[in-house]
Amino acid sequence: MGQHSRLRSWWQDNPADPDRPTLNNPDVKRLLMSRYPTSSAIDLGGTMSLNIHVVPENIVLRVHQPFVSRERLLAIQRVRQALTAQGLQVPLPEPNAPVLRCGKRWAEIEVYRPHQRLPHTFEAYCWLFQALGRLHHALSTCDNKVPRPLVATYAPPSSLRRWLTVTQQAVHDHPQAFEIAHYLGKLVRELRRQWHPASHLPQQLIHGDIHLSNVCQTPDKQAIYLDFGFLAYRPRIHDLAYALAFMLLALNGHQKPQDFAWHRIPLLLNAYETTAHTRLSEQERKALTPYTAAIPLYAAALDGFSYNPARQLQGRLPFLHLSEWLLTCPQLLQQ
Repeated sequence: MGQHSRLRSWWQDNPADPDRPTLNNPDVKRLLMSRYPTSSAIDLGGTMSLNIHVVPENIVLRVHQPFVSRERLLAIQRVRQALTAQGLQVPLPEPNAPVLRCGKRWAEIEVYRPHQRLPHTFEAYCWLFQALGRLHHALSTCDNKVPRPLVATYAPPSSLRRWLTVTQQAVHDHPQAFEIAHYLGKLVRELRRQWHPASHLPQQLIHGDIHLSNVCQTPDKQAIYLDFGFLAYRPRIHDLAYALAFMLLALNGHQKPQDFAWHRIPLLLNAYETTAHTRLSEQERKALTPYTAAIPLYAAALDGFSYNPARQLQGRLPFLHLSEWLLTCPQLLQQ
C-alpha cells in the first residue's frame, strides 16, 4: 500500500470528509447542478466511492477518491467493455463522457442497471461462487494493462506486520484494545508461517471485492458485476478467500467458528470450478486457508490509521477469532 504517511493521507484526504464524498460535498453539488439541474440524486452507498442514482435520467454518477487516477479508471473501463463483449452483465460508462472532474476527484457516468442483492443464505453463496467462476474465466482472457490500485483488499504478512506497528502504538494507552493488538500480532506471525507467496500461485486480473453487494442479480436472474475499484493482477485464490471470509462472517455471525458447517465448503469450490472451466491447483487449495485467514487480519492491522483505533479494533474480535480457528486448522478448506 505504500508508506504510512501516504496511507494516512489516502484515508484522510480531508479531515471533514475522511472516507468518501457525500451528496452535500460542494464539488458534487456543482457537478450535479451543471449536468442535471432539475434531477433528483439518491446515494446508493459504497465504501470508497460515492455512487449517485440520478433520476429521471436513470444514470449512476460515481465520484471516486482523489488517489484514483484517470489512467486507472480508463483502464478499468476497457476491462468492463471486454467483459461485456464476452456476454457478462457489467454497467458500462457513458461513451461521450468517460471521465469527468469533480473538484480534485475523477467521476464516471454509467447507465443504471436494475438489480437486487440476494439474501445471505448458503444457496446464495453457491450462486455467488458460480458467478465468480464465470468472471474469472472471462478475466483470464483479458490482456489489458491496469495500473495497480493504491488502496487494496490484499496484503501479504510482511505488509500486515508494518501496519500492525502503527496500530499497536495507536492503542497503547487502551488496555483492552492493546491486548487485542498483541493477539493480532500472534496471528500475523502464524499467518506468515503458513503463507504461500503470490509468485507460487496462479495469477490473473481479479475483481478484488467479491461479495453479495458487488455481484447482484438482474430482473432476469443473471449475475451483474459491480464496483471494479479493486481490480488488480493478483493470485486468483484471493477472490475466493475474500468471498469465503465475508460469507463466514455473514452466515455464522457471532457464533463460534467451529460451529459452522465446514463440510459444505467443497460445494462452493465445485460451483466455482464448474463455471471457471478450470480446477484449483493443489497449491491453491493449500493457500486458501491462510488467504482466508488474512482477510480479517488485514482489516484489523489497518485500524491504527482510523480515527478511533481502539473502538475499531475491539469490533474486529469475532472476525479475528475466525482467523485463529482457520490458522489452527489449516486442513479445513482443503477437503
